[in-house]
Amino acid sequence: MHSGIEFKQLRKKQHITLKEAAKGICSIQMLSRWENNQGHMDFNRVLKLCERISLSATEYIALAKLDPQDHIALILEESWSNHDKNYLKKLAQAALNKYESSQDPFDLDYAAIACSLYYKTSQHNIFPIAQQNELNHQLSKITVWGHEFLSLFANVIPIISPRIIYQISVQVISNISFIKKAGEGTFHFSIAALFEAVIGLITNSQFKFADKLLTRINQIDLPDNEMLLIVGRKFLNAILTFHNTANDEAAVSIIHFLTNMDMQTTAAYFLQILNQVKALN
Repeated sequence: MHSGIEFKQLRKKQHITLKEAAKGICSIQMLSRWENNQGHMDFNRVLKLCERISLSATEYIALAKLDPQDHIALILEESWSNHDKNYLKKLAQAALNKYESSQDPFDLDYAAIACSLYYKTSQHNIFPIAQQNELNHQLSKITVWGHEFLSLFANVIPIISPRIIYQISVQVISNISFIKKAGEGTFHFSIAALFEAVIGLITNSQFKFADKLLTRINQIDLPDNEMLLIVGRKFLNAILTFHNTANDEAAVSIIHFLTNMDMQTTAAYFLQILNQVKALN
C-alpha cells in the first residue's frame, strides 16, 4: 500500500510518535520511509499500524479518502494499454534488472506483473525460475489475504508453475474466513482469483491440479446474490466434465445462458476457455 502520507496525518492528529506507532511492527526508518512515499509496506503490517492508531482498515480508507483499488492493479491497467511486444519485453527486463539491484519485494511484484503482461502477448515466459521461487516464498508468508495480494496472485498466474498456483490457492482458501469478514468486494475478488487459478491450470493441461483445486472451491459457500460466481463455478465444473467425458453440453448451456442474459463479455470469455480445452483434447 502506498498511502503512508495519509497515515502520517492521522497518526499526528492523535499525537502518536513514529516510535510509538512502529514499536513491534516495523522499524522507525521503515515507517518513516512509507509515510513519505519512499518505501513499501505490506498489507499485514498496514493492518497492525491501523490498529496502533485505533482505526480499522475500513475506517482508515474512509478517513484518508483513499481509493481502495491497489497499486498493483493500477500498474497493470496502465501498462496493458500498450500492446507492443517489444515495449512490454523492455518493460519486463527493466523491472527484473531493478529488482536484481534493489531486492525490494515491491520491485519483485512489479517485475512479475510486467513479465506476465509480456507472456500474454508473446506466450514466452521470461520470468526466471529463481525469481519464481522468491515470489513463491513471498506469497507463502502471507497470513492476511487482502485485495492487494489477491491482485498480485491473479495477475501472475500465467507465469508461475502449476505447483505454486495450487499451493497459493490453497493458502487463499484457508484464509477465506478472514476474507469474508473483509467485505463482499474482497470475497468476490478472492473467488475470481481462484477461478483464474483453475483456468490457468486447465489451459496448461494440469487437470489433476485443477480438479483438486476445484474440489476445494466447491466446498466454499457462495451467497445467493453472487450469481456470476455461482455460474462461474458451474462452468468450471462443466469444463472438467467435458475433459473427462467429451460431453460439452453443460458448458455450452451455460454460455447460452450468459448470452441470453446479455452478459456477452463473460460468455465470450467462457467460449474461449471451452475452445482452448477442446484444442487440448
